[in-house]
Amino acid sequence: MSHTDVIAFHERLTALVRSLQIAPQVAENQVLDRMALSFRKLLNFLAEDDASTQQAFLLPPQAQETQRLLCDLMAENLSASQENKLFREDISAELMAQCFTGILVQLAQRPGDPQTRHQQSLACAKLFCEGVWPGKL
Repeated sequence: MSHTDVIAFHERLTALVRSLQIAPQVAENQVLDRMALSFRKLLNFLAEDDASTQQAFLLPPQAQETQRLLCDLMAENLSASQENKLFREDISAELMAQCFTGILVQLAQRPGDPQTRHQQSLACAKLFCEGVWPGKL
């Protein structure tokens, strides 16, 4: 993959992530759906061109830079959501972005079909927003 191709991949990724910023006026019951949409759009983006995703997102030497870019962009989005009181503030946006990016890295290794990515997106949004603990038993 040429340097120009990596730059183009980064530009498309940046535009996509910036488009996923959750609006401050979003209804509380829509936050989970918006996170699921973020996961789904990014998984679909990564599944569009397996060769580019492998070279730019999953394999050295470009993977580290691309994953850091995604993490930084998501941290910006999550920080804005924290400022708008959509997400908790006791966990840094950077750490949340690292977790979000880690989930995508794992799922991008086995992209699956559109229905699988849709189901994964819903599950990841629940995991990301609600956690794995069902609450008090």
